[in-house]
Amino acid sequence: MATMDWAAIENAARVAFGRSVNDWIVASYVQGGTVSGPNAQLTPGSLKSSVDIEQRLLQTLTIGRVPAPVAQTIARELGRAWRAWADGFSVNVPGAYPKLAAVPGPMAPPTPASSAFPIARGASAGEYRLTAAMLSPQLVTALRPLAGRDTSGLDNAVKSLTSWVEASFRDWKLTAQIVGVKGKGPIPTYAPPYVPVGPVVMGDNISGPGQVIAGPRFGRTI
Repeated sequence: MATMDWAAIENAARVAFGRSVNDWIVASYVQGGTVSGPNAQLTPGSLKSSVDIEQRLLQTLTIGRVPAPVAQTIARELGRAWRAWADGFSVNVPGAYPKLAAVPGPMAPPTPASSAFPIARGASAGEYRLTAAMLSPQLVTALRPLAGRDTSGLDNAVKSLTSWVEASFRDWKLTAQIVGVKGKGPIPTYAPPYVPVGPVVMGDNISGPGQVIAGPRFGRTI
């Protein structure tokens, strides 16, 4: 088995993950969650993207001349880790839609939120998947059969890569925001002339045109 250049593979993986995450962010949108009166909640599964991050990673790693079996493994592990965070993400935003507390009609049209939803304000059951402590042993185990005798090169490369992933996510999360979200839904208590206004009940969230996550580009500069 030929010796792998793990330092070069690590560098290609950083570039690929940064680009793929940023492509995912550009194609992000919101669909779902709940709206109760003026209050918004994004529930797990409501933060989405039209970019398949695992496939985008594989394409970028291949362009970076990472050997196919290694590229497939890295794309699978890093892609699944990002999806675990995104699929599990949730955030509560009290008072997000002041106008939806008292709507003069049976149905509230899409109404813009009064402010952005900070990513750091939310949580995800899958966020631990992006930590070096979780990601490093998974990657080493998955890549070791492809490493031949160069296990020290593999271990060092994976440790450096996963530390960078964790630090990059932490930096990005602190300032990234969900923007352009709108709330809509029914007003079941609306019954004029006796009840001329009412709150949205069991509504949902959608996003306007364009990417829904604003902030710095993902990827700590080395």
